[in-house]
Amino acid sequence: MKLYEINEAVETLLAALTVDPETGEVPADADEVIAQLDALAMEKRAVLEYLAKVVLNLRADQAAVKAEEARLKERRERMERREASVMAILDRECAGEKTDLGVATVSYRASEVTEITSEADARTWLMAEGYDECLKYVEPAINKTALKALIKSGVKVPGACVTKRTNCSLK
Repeated sequence: MKLYEINEAVETLLAALTVDPETGEVPADADEVIAQLDALAMEKRAVLEYLAKVVLNLRADQAAVKAEEARLKERRERMERREASVMAILDRECAGEKTDLGVATVSYRASEVTEITSEADARTWLMAEGYDECLKYVEPAINKTALKALIKSGVKVPGACVTKRTNCSLK
């Protein structure tokens, strides 16, 4: 029986237990209805236990996948470092000349890189001279912990509020 079907059956049985408003009598089969309610409660508990086990299994699977991701990331990074060191040897030995190695060709291309030797000096000069297009301005982020404390102290902040939630957990 599905969880929603159990809930519907409980509601139906509870409706059958209603006291007759005219006579004040409880139906004669009240003991039978209570026994059925107990059985449904046990079945509902079994369904809920199953769902809890599913959640616990999913958490275990997530942890295993996360560990495997970390292991694979470490392996990939080792490969990248090895590639860089072998590439440095090829670069040193080919000395800037295009070299055909049969299975691959070592070639070179020119590139330009902007290096900043003193970020503070460059930023000050760019701002003083009006070269704002060379600067990035980051929008300030809201510190939600401090904002929550401010709102709880009684300050009304437009566009923000503290909302209470009920969080379900399984341990």
